[in-house]
Amino acid sequence: MCEHHGADGAKLVDVSKMDRRDLLRGLGAGSAVLLAGCATYENPVTGRGQFIIVDEAQLQQASLSAWQQVRQQTPQWNNAAAQRRLETVGRRIVQAAGRGNQSWEFVLFNSDQKNAFVLPGGQVGFYRGLYEICERDDWMATVLGHEVGHVTGRHAAERYSREIATQTALQVAGTQINSQVAMAALGLGAQVGISLPFSREQEAEADIIGIRYMQSAGYDPRQAIPFWQAMQSGGGSRPPAFLSTHPDPEGRIQRLRNFINEQGWGPV
Repeated sequence: MCEHHGADGAKLVDVSKMDRRDLLRGLGAGSAVLLAGCATYENPVTGRGQFIIVDEAQLQQASLSAWQQVRQQTPQWNNAAAQRRLETVGRRIVQAAGRGNQSWEFVLFNSDQKNAFVLPGGQVGFYRGLYEICERDDWMATVLGHEVGHVTGRHAAERYSREIATQTALQVAGTQINSQVAMAALGLGAQVGISLPFSREQEAEADIIGIRYMQSAGYDPRQAIPFWQAMQSGGGSRPPAFLSTHPDPEGRIQRLRNFINEQGWGPV
């Protein structure tokens, strides 16, 4: 799903790799997912057609199982004041997104990682390391707006539909390829050419959706710029943009600047 890096390599992710693999296995099992055939869903939130073949109800059930696993493996941060602050900002964002009648759960995890994640069932995890750098509620709203944007954008259903279709195509192609080396190259080509660019597209889209939500919720969208600058400023390295599941930091910040100014919410 969602993964962001500061320049120090710190990640802001929406689920760990292990949990994502587990969720994929659940979605890929015949008993855990219903495939409705090829379908294009016109999403009013994204403003574009989306390829969706995953049953939404069973996707949410699979996400609940992944959430339970995360809760078992990651200690919760027992800070009542911080929890109230997270829930207050989170509730304002989901109301602005028109999802106030949906069941949402916000949990603080006791880890110094600069991480946050969301699952399609409305489960939001926020890590202590990220919370501690959110010096303003607007910064927290930047993160939560982005994560809620993944849910309303149906990015999980879209991504897993793509994954299932890609894996099926590779299995069919594999029956016609004798060389294991050639098959490995085919798999790499699919990862770089399809999965990763698609993920970057979702990340950029969630950024814009999230900015809209935080502005509608009464937060200052201009504060998204210093937030991402703070995430970027730690130093260190990050993977090349074409092999990354997230937008380049400079490109992300400039894209947000442009959008904020176009909406008349600037200047930034």
